[in-house]
Amino acid sequence: MALNNIVTVNITRQTTSVAVASFNVPLILSTFATSKTTTTFTRARSYGSLAELVADGWATTDAVYKIAQAIFLQNPCVSRVVVGRADSGDATVAASLTAIFNEDHSWYGVVVDQAMSANFAGVAAWVETARRFAVLWTTDANTPDGTKSTDLASTLKTANYDRSAVIYREAFTDVDYPDAAWMGEGFPFEPGSSTWAYKTLKGVKPGTVTDATETALKNKNCNYYTEVGGVNITQEGKVASGEWIDIIIGTDWIEARIREEVYGAFVNNRKVPYSDVGIGMIKGLVKGVLFRAAGMGILQEDSIEVTAPKFADIPQADKIARKLPNVKFRALYQGAIQKTEINGNISV
Repeated sequence: MALNNIVTVNITRQTTSVAVASFNVPLILSTFATSKTTTTFTRARSYGSLAELVADGWATTDAVYKIAQAIFLQNPCVSRVVVGRADSGDATVAASLTAIFNEDHSWYGVVVDQAMSANFAGVAAWVETARRFAVLWTTDANTPDGTKSTDLASTLKTANYDRSAVIYREAFTDVDYPDAAWMGEGFPFEPGSSTWAYKTLKGVKPGTVTDATETALKNKNCNYYTEVGGVNITQEGKVASGEWIDIIIGTDWIEARIREEVYGAFVNNRKVPYSDVGIGMIKGLVKGVLFRAAGMGILQEDSIEVTAPKFADIPQADKIARKLPNVKFRALYQGAIQKTEINGNISV
């Protein structure tokens, strides 16, 4: 008698892949013709190197190439960039970004061709609702002037935007794209493992910042790139609202991973039972993501608390609708030390 007649083993592989949100792919937004590349360029195309851009028809003098060059020059560097085409016939830059997103939404960050600087505020408004992140480079001389309030940094601060970081650096003849370089420097690292302050951008010249202009820039939550103590560094690492960039990206990471983990449980199990066991599964998935976030440096591990209702306490209407309410968590951000005060007393 064959063994399988006695013991039958059937294994179902629970490996349905849930799309994972990427936090290390930049989008380069620019306006150009569909005929720019070797084949018709619709809305978005991914490139893994500068050589791929050249092979596809981009010239080394094109703004898109130079922006990509600033990104890939950082070490370590991102594995790829997405180039997004804003059509000259689009009604708004929001329409352009929506069309690009509908074709390829694998990107998280946005840097914009300076030729589209009139659209920066529109880009900031779009990423705020689309839960993406933008770095916008302004050369407006009003930015470091504390008496002026119509510049981009002031406008986005007033709007209290959490998803746009403005970096000021005056324009030089040989453009080197500090916005792209800054995103290229920050994106290779896992959310939570790095801040966006005190970073040296390869290939980028520092700007001129005085004590007075530094105060104005800080008051507008505007970042800048300057030389301090013989080292070129980015300051302050904030978005327009004044929140830290790493906090915004880390929070987005947590939200995306919880959504993916719970959805994965729904699609990879024949059934998640509506019982204390099933509720415990969901609670465990949430807790798992939060502890991963702590390991990455986003949260403080000992602050994590996850709660979920008991089956007996859930309203009947929610049970009938198969909806699990009131799964909650609390945690503290880990944050980072970026300034310090040291007092000493030395005597003989």
